[in-house]
Amino acid sequence: MLSKHRIVACLSLIVATVAVVGLSLLWPLSAPLIGKPYSKLLLDRNGQLLSVKIAADEQWRFAPVSVLPDNYKTALIQFEDKRFLSHFGIDPLALARALYLNLSKRQVVSGGSTITMQLARMIYGNKPRSYGQKLLEFHLALRLEAQYSKQEILTLYAANAPMGGNTVGIEAAAWRYFGRRLSELTWAESALLAVLPNNPSAIHLTRGRGQLTAKRNQLLQKLQRKGYINVQDYQLSILEPVPGRPVEWPKRARHLLEELVKKHPQQAVFYSHIDSQLQQKIGFLLQQHSRRLAAIGVNNLALVVADNRTMRVTAYFGNVTPQAKTEYSPHVDIASKARSSGSTLKPFLYASMLDNGDIVPETLIPDVPTAYGSYQPTNYDKSYRGAVSAKDALVASLNIPAVRMLNEFSYQAFYGQLKQLGFSHLFRTADDYGLSLILGGAEVSLIDLTTAYANLSRQSQAAQQLHQQALVLSGDGQVHDPAAYPITPGAAWLTLDALSAVTRPGLHNMHEEFSGTKKIAWKTGTSYGLRDGWAIGTTKEITVGVWAGNANGEGRHLLTGTRAAAPVLFDTMNIIEDLNWLDKPVTALKTIEVCAENGYLPKYGCPRKQTSMPVSTQFEKISPHHYRVPIDSKTGLRSNGNCNKQGRLLSKTFFELPPSQAHFYRLRHASYTPIPAFGEDCEHNVSTILNAIEITYPRPGQLISLPRYLGGEQGEVILRANAKTPNAQLFWHLDQKYLGATRTFHELSVPVRPGRHLLRVIDEQGNIRQLRFTVVR
Repeated sequence: MLSKHRIVACLSLIVATVAVVGLSLLWPLSAPLIGKPYSKLLLDRNGQLLSVKIAADEQWRFAPVSVLPDNYKTALIQFEDKRFLSHFGIDPLALARALYLNLSKRQVVSGGSTITMQLARMIYGNKPRSYGQKLLEFHLALRLEAQYSKQEILTLYAANAPMGGNTVGIEAAAWRYFGRRLSELTWAESALLAVLPNNPSAIHLTRGRGQLTAKRNQLLQKLQRKGYINVQDYQLSILEPVPGRPVEWPKRARHLLEELVKKHPQQAVFYSHIDSQLQQKIGFLLQQHSRRLAAIGVNNLALVVADNRTMRVTAYFGNVTPQAKTEYSPHVDIASKARSSGSTLKPFLYASMLDNGDIVPETLIPDVPTAYGSYQPTNYDKSYRGAVSAKDALVASLNIPAVRMLNEFSYQAFYGQLKQLGFSHLFRTADDYGLSLILGGAEVSLIDLTTAYANLSRQSQAAQQLHQQALVLSGDGQVHDPAAYPITPGAAWLTLDALSAVTRPGLHNMHEEFSGTKKIAWKTGTSYGLRDGWAIGTTKEITVGVWAGNANGEGRHLLTGTRAAAPVLFDTMNIIEDLNWLDKPVTALKTIEVCAENGYLPKYGCPRKQTSMPVSTQFEKISPHHYRVPIDSKTGLRSNGNCNKQGRLLSKTFFELPPSQAHFYRLRHASYTPIPAFGEDCEHNVSTILNAIEITYPRPGQLISLPRYLGGEQGEVILRANAKTPNAQLFWHLDQKYLGATRTFHELSVPVRPGRHLLRVIDEQGNIRQLRFTVVR
């Protein structure tokens, strides 16, 4: 008989053993249980798969889903472990049955493993079977049951079960074999995926299909017999074919997925706002345009669609190429990369100057040969208009007026505006960009540009509208303080209203004759060297941004925003339904009177018209082009008291531009009538002659850097001027030295030494204009 001490010792040992075992079961398992990398998924706004990137170990393995559908759970439990919900990780009955079968068959025909034990085996890396390894798996199964719920164990098993080839997990298999989410699978499909891990090689396209179908049907029959599905569902389910081949992985918005993976390398699933149906429609359209552009040597296209109401990106094409050739850089996401802005920033300068009180839409801007030091902008059509309204300059995308406007507004101030508008690729200082900031000197990306135009549309609709970044992912994006947005609703609407008048390519305004044509505010841009073609369009609901070009920066003769990108823009707009024009923000605008001829505040009774401007802005510029002068009522010539003996003197208001502007302006405006000359019998002072001469180059105080020719000779300065009278003769003097005379075309090329110089120009009536400039080496 055992002594009391031995009994106590035995009991203590038993208690200690139980305690140790209990503690070992409750000792926290390290996470993650299975440290395998996941594939990267991009989902659309409805949870459908847009694109997928294989895991780092070359497996199609998706992150576990939070909830398994009931039909799959039922099929899996009935096939693999019918007592799963009641056992504690090890099923003694299943083990006894397996032992009996193995002994009677004299070979291993059943393992008796539960779902939990199979998960434990996966966690150990599917090591070779042995009694010692089996005991470890038993222990781990018990720990799993002690620390995880049945639902969590099922989810982990389903996410890591082998599904044939390099497909791992139920979610990956659902997409791979049926092209649908797990929650959308039928009973037959769920049953197939339930039996597949039992023999995953059976999914091979050329062998084992009959065995796989038989296993599936046996499981379906079991489900029908136990009342999980009715007879009709069973009969229909067994008629469903086993997949003949894996479904091709979708490749929509794959560039976006690559960019998101770079930004968030630890994230496995990206929930986007992309509309997969819209993405598919536009994708077909872009393939057609890609082939069209390839014929002219343009091999890359990018497009972004943003919903103005929510700032969600609903379509994203980072790079579309006619062929997947390496030289076309098909894998580069051009939509997020910086490119030359071309003329696409002009609307933001226009809006900023409206807000600043520098202009109203009708304000005339000089359009004449212009130079700022060595920087000499030219218009795309190489012509000049003398003077053009700010609105018309924007509509025609004229370069010289834009540079003059930027010079008045200040490129430093505009640089700050662009930063506030969300342009994130401006990596240089304002002084490094200078005046070229408005003509393609800036670096912008398609996504930033589309966002900026979308925000301009949003801002035009309400004074309290927030400025936002484009929302690519669900829950993504940053909201900016409303006070930080630098453009008022009134200026935004006036700018977009002007852009709605831009002539569409090939139509010559014919679209205005068709009531069904959608009204769109749009702008094109072309970079220097014909390397980038832009087209951005916006309505009340959406903004579409298009870029066309070559990824390697190679220019092409026909690569312009109008020719290459605009047709893509309008075709995209045409397939999007229910687009409306922007509501006019009446409370954000006010009406003022300006001179009809030049858009300045009235002076001397000039003909007037009404115009709109931002309600909080003060426009205080009085017309500099209107003059009231005495006229002889009989001759129509200018007069004064010295020669008007018969009392025929009338006071009349004239619109007259400076000579340099008038020279080009009169070519396009036949009705232009400047101040007439004095009558022959009138005596007058030279000081009374208005706008007789204008020196157009150099400008007062300008620094001129002269080039040297190949032979080492110093270059010459080209002096230019304009006279009010078309056939006037001008006499040129430099530093008191007479240079010569010109008539009609007033231009001289002269050698000038470094240093400060005085230029003086005199006409036949003795009118004088002079200025100082400096030549530097």
